[in-house]
Amino acid sequence: MKARLSQIGAAFERLSSREQVMVLFMIGAIALVIFGGTGYLVNKDLRNREKRIVAKIGKLKEIATYRGDYQRRLAEQQRLVSEVRGNASTRILSYLEDLAKKAKVDLSNASERSGESTGSDQVKEEAAEVMIKNVSLDRLHEFLRQIEEGNRLVKVRRLKIKSRFDNKQMLDASVTVGTFKPAG
Repeated sequence: MKARLSQIGAAFERLSSREQVMVLFMIGAIALVIFGGTGYLVNKDLRNREKRIVAKIGKLKEIATYRGDYQRRLAEQQRLVSEVRGNASTRILSYLEDLAKKAKVDLSNASERSGESTGSDQVKEEAAEVMIKNVSLDRLHEFLRQIEEGNRLVKVRRLKIKSRFDNKQMLDASVTVGTFKPAG
């Protein structure tokens, strides 16, 4: 190795001073290109890594948001499960009759039937269809409001209203109400 360096040094000494300056300038330029190119590539790699880190931090924040949302929805689902279990003893017709008394509405042709499919084998819907004849709009409204606000699991599924021919101020209504209960 020393012999090789000695040969290079001797060859350099044989060059004229102008050639020596050009060789040194060329070596400096090559070194500058190598170090500059290496620095540029390292800097570019660092910028790319920083971009990936920022993107991953954004994804982690999004996942944390989804986790919180998942926890909230899971708690809501557990609360609904307990409400459905507590609703097992609710008799839909008795419930409607109690509300009709409060709203001063007379129910007729009340019948209980199975409700629409819930898409689950653990929850079923029970429904009741009632006819209300000769009722004013405000009493009908009060009755429907009490149905919707009284028990969260009891909902009006269908409502058909007809005006009466003998008294335009009074209505006839057919109301289908459903509630959710645990299956089996």
